[in-house]
This record gives sequence, C-alpha cells and structure tokens, in this order.
Amino acid sequence: MVSIHTAVAALLLGIGLTAARADTNADAFVAHQVATQTFEADLRQVFHWSFPRKHVESLGHISYQAPGFLAIVLTNPASELVLVRGDDLYIQRDKKALGTYKLEVHNGKPAQNVQFLLSFFQNGCTNFAGLFDAIVTRADDAQTVTLRPKHPGRMFPLRFVDNVIAWPSLDVRSMRIGLIWDSYITYEFSNPRRNQPLAATVFEVPKR
Repeated sequence: MVSIHTAVAALLLGIGLTAARADTNADAFVAHQVATQTFEADLRQVFHWSFPRKHVESLGHISYQAPGFLAIVLTNPASELVLVRGDDLYIQRDKKALGTYKLEVHNGKPAQNVQFLLSFFQNGCTNFAGLFDAIVTRADDAQTVTLRPKHPGRMFPLRFVDNVIAWPSLDVRSMRIGLIWDSYITYEFSNPRRNQPLAATVFEVPKR
C-alpha cells in the first residue's frame, strides 16, 4: 500500500513541474516558492485502493517552514504523522512506534519520496524536473497539469499525477495521483496561509 508521504510527495512534485513547464509562469512560480518562508493548509485526502479494495477519506493539515521543515498530520479517521526536520524523517501511524529515517539521493532520485514535497516548497522541484513529462492546460484562473514519469519502472506504482493550480496566486487547489490497478489518491487543499507565523509545536518530534 502507498503511504501518505509517498503519495503527497509525488503529487506535490507535479505542482512544481507544472509551473516549471508553464512557459511565462515558470520564473514567477520558482520565485514564489523561493520566497515562501512558511506555508500551511487544511488537507482532505481520499485513498482508493482497488486490490484489496479499500476506500478511506481523511482530514488533516500540512505545514512547511524554510528551509527544511515539513509536517503532514492526518487526524480523522486515523492519525498519521509525517515529519521532516532537515535530513531527518519521522513517520508515525495510529500512535504506534515512531519510525526514524535519513533523507538521501541515489542516482539523481530521492531515496525518500517525501523529498519531492520538500523540494516543491524550496524551489518548485526544479531539481527533479528531469524525472517527468508534463502536459499543461490553462483556464482563466487556473492551470491543470498531467504529469507522467519518463521511466515508469523507476516511479512504480505511480502512473500519473493531475494537478489544479490557481492563477495568479500559484496555490494548489487539488491533486489526483493515479496508481496501479486504477487505484488513486486525491487531495484537496483549503484555507492556505503563506508566510504567516506557525505554532512553535508544529515540528516537534513526538516522544518515543
């Protein structure tokens, strides 16, 4: 089963590549992300897995602080935490034992997919743009991007990512990650807050 940190990382990579490939919007998007010191939003996740069949809708929150702090917290119906502090990654599900990992890069590809998400906020994911092809379509107040891996085997089980990004704010509205067996994960972001103070406890490591 694909974990939340893998899913969110992949879909947010799609956002970065979307703007990076969107011609005249590219420079503005990268500048927007470089200037992002903090970001947070409410998160709604829909996880649909075809085999074995599972469909779960979850509510939570995402927070970022430059240059290397990231927290994804799901609270309903089950708790899950994905926390990045520099090169350290912590994952905890349902109050179980806290998992501790190191963020690394091997042959140009992040060893931990959550690095895509962090890179999105840091620089628009331009350092990983070579892994995907993107098709961009635009509307009056948004642009939609379909992102496909150049080498599907390397990104398995990811098949594609669809993203909707508001224009000119460049805030993400929704994302859909296509997985094997017609499985998918969708995310909806609401109430975004950029460059506003965050609570001091957001990035604290849970007690073991």
